[in-house]
Amino acid sequence: DPESGKERWKVAYGDLGFSNVAKPVAGGGRLFLATGFGKTELVAYSLEGPGAPQEIWRQKKAIPRMPSPILVGPNVYVVNDSGVLSCFDAATGEAHYQERIGGNFASSPLYADGKLYLGSQEGVTLVLAPGPVYQKLGESTLDGAIMASPAAVGRALYVRTEHALYRLEKKP
Repeated sequence: DPESGKERWKVAYGDLGFSNVAKPVAGGGRLFLATGFGKTELVAYSLEGPGAPQEIWRQKKAIPRMPSPILVGPNVYVVNDSGVLSCFDAATGEAHYQERIGGNFASSPLYADGKLYLGSQEGVTLVLAPGPVYQKLGESTLDGAIMASPAAVGRALYVRTEHALYRLEKKP
């Protein structure tokens, strides 16, 4: 309870993970949790109804240890640590696609300006169109590894590498 700090519910997801880095994401009456180090899985829970959330589906292939899932419209996306991007139907867990995009990932995807941004440890940022079909819109390379998740403020995109903090902005 945000007012009192009293626990409303908790969910055990088994002996699958520990030392979670990825944050859970919620939307559309569902919660999505990557289980972390160990045996990685993406677990979807229903937040509707009384009591603790109920598990509605699991995915076990190419799930990240560090990057967080992201929910965009009816789809949830994950990029695993070794560069496999997956798009799942948020309601059913059906895989729309799994695409090897290359690189190594620690930062989480960002959705901004109608696009998905994914920054790799090789300094490459991929720009993708959201949707059930993989569509690469572009890519750029910065000096140094991208370990931190990018942030968008107004028209600007902030990307931190191991060497610098970049502000990239659309011209008005």
